[in-house]
Amino acid sequence: MSAKARVAVIAVIAVGLGWGGVAWMRADDARPEKPTIVVKTGTLDETASLTGTVDADVRVSVKSQASGEIIELPVQVGDTVKAGALLARLDPVDEERSVNMAAAALASAKAQLAQAKAQLQIAVINEREADASAEVRRKGRARGLISSETARTAENNAAAARATVALRRADIQMARAQVESAQLSMDDAKRRLAQTTIRAPIDGTVLSLAVQKGTIVSSGITNIGGGTELLSLGDLSTLYVVGQLDESDVGRVHVGQPVTIDVDAYPNRTFKGEVERISPLGVETASIVTFDVNVRVTDDDARLLRPGMTADLSIVTAEYKDIPLVPVSAIRSEGRQRYVLLASGERRDVEVAGTDGHSMAIEKGLSAGARVITSDIASAPKDRGFRLFGSKKKSDK
Repeated sequence: MSAKARVAVIAVIAVGLGWGGVAWMRADDARPEKPTIVVKTGTLDETASLTGTVDADVRVSVKSQASGEIIELPVQVGDTVKAGALLARLDPVDEERSVNMAAAALASAKAQLAQAKAQLQIAVINEREADASAEVRRKGRARGLISSETARTAENNAAAARATVALRRADIQMARAQVESAQLSMDDAKRRLAQTTIRAPIDGTVLSLAVQKGTIVSSGITNIGGGTELLSLGDLSTLYVVGQLDESDVGRVHVGQPVTIDVDAYPNRTFKGEVERISPLGVETASIVTFDVNVRVTDDDARLLRPGMTADLSIVTAEYKDIPLVPVSAIRSEGRQRYVLLASGERRDVEVAGTDGHSMAIEKGLSAGARVITSDIASAPKDRGFRLFGSKKKSDK
């Protein structure tokens, strides 16, 4: 090969190596950097989430013990009433008539009792006189002054007088029983008359009205169907949210834990609450077991909430303070072992204390200031590395 030919070959190789080096550098430059974050300390609240409904502490369905037509209804929805306040009044005509009839029967029974007592007094006097006459006749018979027949008649009269006294005493007992019965009827008639006036059983707010003036209502006591509901009354001084907690969270939730409450009516407002009661009995619905949880609203602005509102609850089951925090995307798993990758590529095993679904609190294995990779890069360039000038990718044609 001539000197010129050798120079030409060397030049071609040099050019190829130069372009290959450029391709290598471009391939390296095309590799994106893996995202990292610097570990910082902070506070993390671990929570259990559930949905519930706002309700009053005490909620009463008010029904009438009597049946009849409503003639007075002085309350409206939203009114605040005190215990004993008038809520409704039924037409009392029939009950008033019953009271009058019972009063007449009671008066008659008392009169009969008085008459029986008077008759007893007369009978007692007659008994004394008959006994005295019989005693005189016995003495006269003993002295032979009167006949045996006369003495015997006097004894019979005394015995008859004693029988009359016993009969009059029995009449009094019967008359007293009649008075007691009439008194019970009178009391019952008065009670039924009083039942035509429906009063508030508790201090509260009228939540709903189911009737109006002129409505015929049935008794909540005698009616098989339970009677007619007049209105719903609730004590809004204390509000609760009753939610359904998934069985997987029951072990983490305890009485006294703080709760945050969110409702659609106030999107920029969070209310405070506290777990007050957890049902001991689970309820299965569509193969899912839940437990009722009663959360008492402790917020100063609890009055803004209304019974029936749907609320989202977050129960703080654990709180971690001044602890290293990393995003969930920074945690990797190998079997049961969790670890992170440092920016240098080093693997670091960690122990996770808890999570809020977005971040994880690291109990051991990581300190503030460390830089960790938050996710793997799955879309690295396919043509990384050395490639000579003029060579083709598999997709090149």
